[in-house]
Amino acid sequence: MDVCLDVAAGKQLALVGPSGAGKSTLLRMIAGLDKPDRGRIHIAGRDVTDLPPHERDVGFVAQRPALYPQLTVAENLAVGLELRPKRERPNDLLIRQRVEEAGHLLGITALFGRRPHQLSGGEQKRASLGRLLVRRPRIWLLDEPFAHLDLPLQTQLRRDILLLRERFLPTIVAVTHDPVEALSSGDRLAVLIRGRIRQMGDPNAVLAKPNDRRVAGFLGSPPMNLAIGVLVRPKSVEPALQFAAADGAFHLPVPAELVTHGAEGQPVTVGIGPEAMTAIPENEKSTEACVEMPGWIVREVSWAPPMPLVHVACGSVDWRFWSRDPVPPCIGSTVTLRVRRDLLHWFDRRGRRIALPSE
Repeated sequence: MDVCLDVAAGKQLALVGPSGAGKSTLLRMIAGLDKPDRGRIHIAGRDVTDLPPHERDVGFVAQRPALYPQLTVAENLAVGLELRPKRERPNDLLIRQRVEEAGHLLGITALFGRRPHQLSGGEQKRASLGRLLVRRPRIWLLDEPFAHLDLPLQTQLRRDILLLRERFLPTIVAVTHDPVEALSSGDRLAVLIRGRIRQMGDPNAVLAKPNDRRVAGFLGSPPMNLAIGVLVRPKSVEPALQFAAADGAFHLPVPAELVTHGAEGQPVTVGIGPEAMTAIPENEKSTEACVEMPGWIVREVSWAPPMPLVHVACGSVDWRFWSRDPVPPCIGSTVTLRVRRDLLHWFDRRGRRIALPSE
């Protein structure tokens, strides 16, 4: 794993990536449950790399709640304080007050007498979060906090975390594999793929300008449409190069600035967001600000609010886009795709974004 991560105090970082990328491993290293092979971990300016978990002022909520089965909910909430060394342990009255407060904030006071096996998945998640609240750590590490919950419970728990964040002002690192959830839940977004942070920054900025082909192909629902091809010289008097899809199914004009990044025959990738394309009739007049790609077959149309999602294919390339037309094209019909030139994204042979002067 090759990671450099910086989270400002009081902010929430959404750490997103596919399964197996190393997200949970990274959380466990921050919590002190796993030790890194190299590198250092600092919290509030203090090197905690060699400190045990209980000395890091960190609270960890695992993907599957790790509650003590023999204890009641109330006892589970209190155990983090009760097991502290005697010199650090608060008095019993303060512990009871914190347990009652956490129970009230999370709406689980009525569950205090139950044991973990008597709770639903959502109730177990709340109990785990309550144990964290009772301890009041500076750092909250949340590993897939909404996993294995149905939509209403996800919505409720998301609201709970938002309210608790406003009240306690913790620094949060929340792991998820869901790009949509990540884009909507953090002050900053970090995309972890194959053990490396590929991009980190404002969620909207990362989505709008991914600096890596892997990021572009992962973020969003659906993610950016990508096609690998080469720069070719058309058989005409026009001297400029063009992008040709790998199977030759379609061509695109190449910005003049892009030619300086590669030579004829050089592989590049073009990316187009699903919100950036429109389908037009074959005979509609072209505009100078747009490029057009004729000959796409409509394979599928599905309703995914707020608008229809259209699946089209041309040769071996399959793309999806949001239809702004309330009556989307029919399945089996042939359409021309239109996209503004300034909404095309280009990536070099290594998958790195090619930044154009216009950006």
